[in-house]
Amino acid sequence: MELQLFGINHKTTKLSERELFIINDSNQEDFKNFFDSSFNDSIESFFALSTCNRTEVYVYGASLNIIQIAKKTLEFFGSSEYLNDDLYFFKGNEAIEHMCYVASGLDSQVLGEQEILGQFKQSIQTYIGLGALNGPFQKLTEDITSIAKSARTETQIGFNPLSVSGLSLKIVQEIFEDPTQQKLTIVGAGQMALSVIENFYTNGITNINAVNRSKKTLKVNNSLSIETTQLSQLGALIQNTDILVTSINSPLPIIGKGLIEQAMKERKNKPMLLIDLGVPRNIENQVRDLEYAYLFTIEDIELVTQENLEERSSEALKARDLIQQRIESLNQEKANKNNRNEAYIALRDATNNLDEQDFLDLLNSNDPFTSLKQMHVISEDQLQYISSLTPHAILSMIKEIRSA
Repeated sequence: MELQLFGINHKTTKLSERELFIINDSNQEDFKNFFDSSFNDSIESFFALSTCNRTEVYVYGASLNIIQIAKKTLEFFGSSEYLNDDLYFFKGNEAIEHMCYVASGLDSQVLGEQEILGQFKQSIQTYIGLGALNGPFQKLTEDITSIAKSARTETQIGFNPLSVSGLSLKIVQEIFEDPTQQKLTIVGAGQMALSVIENFYTNGITNINAVNRSKKTLKVNNSLSIETTQLSQLGALIQNTDILVTSINSPLPIIGKGLIEQAMKERKNKPMLLIDLGVPRNIENQVRDLEYAYLFTIEDIELVTQENLEERSSEALKARDLIQQRIESLNQEKANKNNRNEAYIALRDATNNLDEQDFLDLLNSNDPFTSLKQMHVISEDQLQYISSLTPHAILSMIKEIRSA
């Protein structure tokens, strides 16, 4: 069995094309069914991750033709014509290393950003719930998550962390002289939307409306809850909005140029800041053509990620070293476990081939390995596994086998 992955990200593919390959709540069950029906013979376990920076698919199985799997997956999403040349692939240790970098924020557009670890863990839980992620691969994802968490807590990459919601606030603070006097409307009710509301509210922007497809109560924290307005009321709400932030799952933009144009007339061309955190995008790009509408997308956020970059880059090197060391330890731990299992089997075969006197002699030996070797009851390969054990470990294992 082997771990392999393929994907696209902000380094390989521009936003307008990343939108063509998104796996989220709206299609992940269809994606699972497609995988089950197409690759059931070779894939034992899998999951996928889609964020504003990337979409990646992680598969675990035997005799995997990852290039063919990736090709068929893009065909399923109707994006093979655009994305085939953008794909990257990793397998084995390189795949584990890459997943640790992703989960810790080291591979994000915003270096060291804090939201990705939660997104990574949520994706794992989703695919466990779908029955797609299980067995050895599920255990490996737990190890990867633990390593990524250590990379954040044992280096300063997570100190004073940046986030997409924090960078959105920074844009607001740079554009408005007094952000606390502005009216915010957030479209969406997911984790990103909650993060934006909490970040803005903590920094004094308290006039907040939330819009969602269905009416619900957003519990932002222990002291702040907001009742959402239905999406059908967005047109009227926008007319009194100074800052519009969108983060909603939708295959097509939900806010067009015409809607903003009409709102600007009602506002008598009072400027409006629009921050589109959706992938695919929630706001038509043509909104940029309007004179008093200032649109920022997830790609534009890169322009404000330079704060403390030198310090974060230095800590990123330490985090990468830590990840590589932890992966080496993980591999050694697995090798030791495998060696112990093989040694157990070898000793079980040996004891089955011994008469009672030889068995008693072996138990009383100060050098059980040499005694076994002289008895010629197991192969040289089996002896090799036993040779790494201490005399005490060999004798303990023999007693365990005999009492089983």
